[in-house]
Amino acid sequence: MKRFSSALFLALAALTTGVVLPALAQTQDASVAKGKLELAENAPDSYTVVKGDTLWGISGKFLKSPWRWPEVWKLNTDQIKNPHWIYPGQVIYLDRNGPNGPTLSLTPPGSSSTYERLSPRVYESPAGGAISTVPLQYIQTLLIEPLVTDTASPGDAGTVIGLPEDRVIVGANETIFARNLVTGQDAWTIYRPGKPIKDPLNEKLVLGYEAVLVGNARVTTPETGGKAAALQVTKVKHEISTGDRLLPTGKETAFSPVPRAAPRDLDARVASIYGGLDETGRYGVITLNAGRDKGVEPGQVVALDRFRGNATYRGADGGDKAQSIALPSERYGMVMVFRVFNRLSYALVLDSSLPVRVGDNATAP
Repeated sequence: MKRFSSALFLALAALTTGVVLPALAQTQDASVAKGKLELAENAPDSYTVVKGDTLWGISGKFLKSPWRWPEVWKLNTDQIKNPHWIYPGQVIYLDRNGPNGPTLSLTPPGSSSTYERLSPRVYESPAGGAISTVPLQYIQTLLIEPLVTDTASPGDAGTVIGLPEDRVIVGANETIFARNLVTGQDAWTIYRPGKPIKDPLNEKLVLGYEAVLVGNARVTTPETGGKAAALQVTKVKHEISTGDRLLPTGKETAFSPVPRAAPRDLDARVASIYGGLDETGRYGVITLNAGRDKGVEPGQVVALDRFRGNATYRGADGGDKAQSIALPSERYGMVMVFRVFNRLSYALVLDSSLPVRVGDNATAP
């Protein structure tokens, strides 16, 4: 059976057994202040999980605010012994008349059983088919790729210093030479610093530089005695040239956090659209001009809204002096943060009724 991260274990264990975990309790306390939970229009009494579902998507069938799903799963005080996984074939039930509001569980309303009663049918393997919080196919590679660097020319980073036979560029299965590589690290990701990501509120402030993925390579001859290391290129996205940078290749990690609200005092902006786009929509990737410096963490949910401008008003009869009155912002989307750096973070757009644009507001939901 495959190993799952502790975050995934806690999230799914909380769903299936209902044990109140500290992270969930904190989420509940923070969310209560946001108002009463509302069911989605035409919320079903039950739903059968299918392949490709996510916890966010399933919760959106029942709730107007799908990120608040930890609050509605049926709770009990039993200890976690053999927790289920949520996987295709299982049925999720909605109890509209719970004593503390609507609840979701794996048992029909009125059932006294803690665990789902399995009917004689074929289920997919929980280890291979457990569903994630969000659709990972849109961010899987971005969880390990170098996305941003703090400077345009990091002097202490690994650097491609030469190519065979004085060539200008090389491709897959060819050799490159580099220096400043960490001893004992075999797998490396090659990138080059791209355009600066500027703060929408201060064009003179550079939050970081996009790291353009070039390819991957593996050490064949280590860097020793003042001699450069030799590496074989294993994967190419763009032609590799002298001066390109290297970072240790990251390890794949599970990303299925319990969603929680971003800090209440968050006042951020959309700094850029990943891929150099002018705008994006659902399942697009954006950067925010807030990172560790503003308390942003992976798994936090952020609301997007747009300033509607000002209205000019001259009074009922039109004879008064013109007044410029600000209109309320329009909330139109939700994103979840999945990578965080010092002064910026990357987030996946999960819901959006308008195109997301640079400069849009990003605040606590």
